[in-house]
Amino acid sequence: VTTPTRKAAEILNRATGIAGIYAISCGIDSRPFASAKAVSNEQPRALFLGRLDYEKHVHILIEAFSKLDSSADVILEIVGDGSERESLESWADECGVADRVVFSGSIPDSELSAAYARASVFVMPSIAELQSIATMEAMASGRPVVAADAMALPHLVHDGDNGYLFPPDDVEVFADRLLKILTADKKELARLSENSLYLIQSHDIERTLNIFEGLYRGDKDAEKTS
Repeated sequence: VTTPTRKAAEILNRATGIAGIYAISCGIDSRPFASAKAVSNEQPRALFLGRLDYEKHVHILIEAFSKLDSSADVILEIVGDGSERESLESWADECGVADRVVFSGSIPDSELSAAYARASVFVMPSIAELQSIATMEAMASGRPVVAADAMALPHLVHDGDNGYLFPPDDVEVFADRLLKILTADKKELARLSENSLYLIQSHDIERTLNIFEGLYRGDKDAEKTS
């Protein structure tokens, strides 16, 4: 039995009693994201990309974004669609940031790398991620990440290394962590970016495929977890 992360394996073990579960990353092909330009705060922009459903807690993101100084000229781009989109647009208006929040809707895969390249920081406030492909794509693009300290996100975001974690739904801490990156200088952004690129290497799709093939063949000496 395999799962994408150690956290998912722990949940499955507690629920079923199954032991010996292997945590094998879904993997990512980093090549489409490798050409992303260097991260910069010249035009500071935070990016969320994913389904706009409740468990993603995008409403928390919008509220945290509203705590930032409006004079900082920061844009929040929200890419994706879902059942919460209309209410999130209303919430952005209620929070007074509708003029600084861009709802881009669903975009084709061919436009993903450009969306990550526009961003100074990627944000993932979700409390239900068993891995988060979008976060992995952002890391492959060399983007710092601010994410909820929930489920499997801490496997990807190492606090202080390639971004920051915040307690789930803590708007004040979330806003503080966003501000840290959106006001960081070039040297600090480069450090965070390099760490994202380094940490994503263990999720390379070729490694994932090799591990699965080794399991299928029954290779005794093959890796069994990523």
